[in-house]
Amino acid sequence: MVVRRLTSAGLLVVVLLVASAALVFHLQGGHWFVVTTSSMGRAAPVGTLVLTEPTRASDLRAGDVVSFRPPTVPETVYTHRIATIGPEGIRTSGDTTGSIDPWLLTEGDLVGRAVTLLPGLGWALRAAPWLAFGALAIWVTSSRMRDPAVRASARVLAGCLLVAVVAAVQRPFVGVDLLSTTADAGARAAHVVATGLAPVRVEAEGGGHVDLVSGAVGSVTLPHTAGLVDVVTTLHLSPLGWTVVGLVCATPLLWTLLVGLPARLEHTPEEAR
Repeated sequence: MVVRRLTSAGLLVVVLLVASAALVFHLQGGHWFVVTTSSMGRAAPVGTLVLTEPTRASDLRAGDVVSFRPPTVPETVYTHRIATIGPEGIRTSGDTTGSIDPWLLTEGDLVGRAVTLLPGLGWALRAAPWLAFGALAIWVTSSRMRDPAVRASARVLAGCLLVAVVAAVQRPFVGVDLLSTTADAGARAAHVVATGLAPVRVEAEGGGHVDLVSGAVGSVTLPHTAGLVDVVTTLHLSPLGWTVVGLVCATPLLWTLLVGLPARLEHTPEEAR
């Protein structure tokens, strides 16, 4: 019981601290965005939380990472690297494409300069509303159960199912985007970028393979056959990585063993009748 109360209090303190820091950052003119495309490669993989601060064009340099609203699609925020700065404006490009973006930015298009890039936290931020709503629904529904042990068991089981469903929908761990394909002197290759959090192996049936970490770009040799080629993406973890995965999957069991469940409600003969 003491461990459970300390854990709940610790989680509440963490939530309050994070919320307070986010409010102060926003009041100071900061903004945050979640990267949803693979254009920035390993510098800001998909799922990166980008924190920006207000800036002026005169304070920027080539190589800085900035968030902006392109004049062609002002309703969308992009986060790219500055390629050149000149009297006519600012040119940007993504790290994985290697080509200059088609737009020319002015100071009015800038949202801010990226001061912090936090890979992976964007996935958690996107999942937070679903997890919070699901946790509330589980808590309210299970509160109708009178037996404390049954209620706690139901919450653990439903909580695991909730996390699994959210992970299956958002797919934060394994993902690959196809950048392009090339053919040179009979050799074919697919150029891909990893978009998930976990290291992966991308393998073409009858061809080659490449091992990638989040945001990394690589090439897979394709077989000399006509038609479509199956390209398979699988987890490629070290023994330590698989150990961590096992511990995460065993978290409900470890929680039950270490913290325990409430004692079962004992019914008196009068209550039984």
